[in-house]
Amino acid sequence: IRNIPSSSQGPFCFPLPLKIIVNWIVKSFNCLVVSKLLENVKLIHKPVSLQPRGLINKGNWCYINATLQALVACPPMYHLMKSIPVYSKSQRPCTSTPMIDSFVRLMNEFTNMPVPPKAKQALGDKIARDIRPGAAFEPTYIYRLLTVIKSSLSEKGRQEDAEEYLGFILNGLHEEMLTLKKLLSPHNEKICVSNGPETQSVNEEEDQDEQGEGSEDEWEQVGPRNKSSVTRQADFVQTSITDIFGGHIRSVVYQQSSKESATLQPFFTLQLDIQSDKIRTVQDALESLVARESVQGYTTKTKQEVEISRRVTLEELPPVLVLHLKRFVYEKTGGCQKLIKNIEYPVDLEISKELLSPGVKSKIFKGQRTYRLFAVVYHHGNSATGGHYTTDVFQIGLNGWLRIDDQAVKVINQYQVVKPSAERTAYLLYYRRVDLL
Repeated sequence: IRNIPSSSQGPFCFPLPLKIIVNWIVKSFNCLVVSKLLENVKLIHKPVSLQPRGLINKGNWCYINATLQALVACPPMYHLMKSIPVYSKSQRPCTSTPMIDSFVRLMNEFTNMPVPPKAKQALGDKIARDIRPGAAFEPTYIYRLLTVIKSSLSEKGRQEDAEEYLGFILNGLHEEMLTLKKLLSPHNEKICVSNGPETQSVNEEEDQDEQGEGSEDEWEQVGPRNKSSVTRQADFVQTSITDIFGGHIRSVVYQQSSKESATLQPFFTLQLDIQSDKIRTVQDALESLVARESVQGYTTKTKQEVEISRRVTLEELPPVLVLHLKRFVYEKTGGCQKLIKNIEYPVDLEISKELLSPGVKSKIFKGQRTYRLFAVVYHHGNSATGGHYTTDVFQIGLNGWLRIDDQAVKVINQYQVVKPSAERTAYLLYYRRVDLL
């Protein structure tokens, strides 16, 4: 009762209209139902055969449409949203979780499609004729989220970034789930998940040193050959979104005559630098990610410049691994250019042990570090500030691939997914673990 809206006359005075009070009670009850459901939900990774539907684009929403199609094709994401009740406007006139509500509605736009009997034995045009897309629709309630939730992506008519939008969605869902989690555990603290290993700079490492030792998020680890290091990790509360997409990176700073300083950083998308001429494949980019590098201009508290180096390794692999091929490069002059080069990527990707942190190499088995491609988001065009986005997705009912360009849906073969093309370049690669298929 203490939390029911009231006037300044006291907690038990209700000058507000009864309708507002009733709506508040209904909203709180529904939030509690969803929070309990999410607390006990079990993620389902089994793929489901959905009738494909195109998305109508009446503005510059291709970056959103392409991302939505990849997320619909992600089995644990689809099953998670389908497990949450759909509330009508009368049942829930106002909401504190607009993003969750919108994605629950989106997933319910897609219905199960029986797998054709011959799908397990035949491929190609014969099955392609059995795949009939449903009616295209315009997900205006998803577009509206950009204005409901503060975002730099909210300016209509501007070409936006599909990777930035994916981060906006995953962080938004994560934060809403944390809000619901607090209804059951009020003392949980929230933390934003970064989209790559470079969000924490060496200067931040120095700032953390100034906090002193013995903090709750700092401990000393003894690694191989009895070598010790100071490891830091921010308090991190898990949600169903981090259980699907969340991984951890270990960033280690090496300084002569000092203990190694390691920081564990969460991520939703693994950002891969592809600028070097030596990087021609995803494997090259992953190996470059974990290569030890020198850091220039690092100074201690006494302003003395010292030589240090830094290395990033993979500490925890997520069930769904999203690789971001960093094609948009910012120049010193402030401009942004698109990096147009072919990067080879496999349908089956094995994360080698050399990419893992020393402490987890023996704990992550081959099946837990082997992934299969299920969606690719492409960027078309030569400009970093324009162009177009499309998506290829794996369809289990077809046992093959679909190419989706806004409302257009067509069947393609696997070779067309990995084949280099001058007109479109792979930008986001969505993989899921094979041991969970």
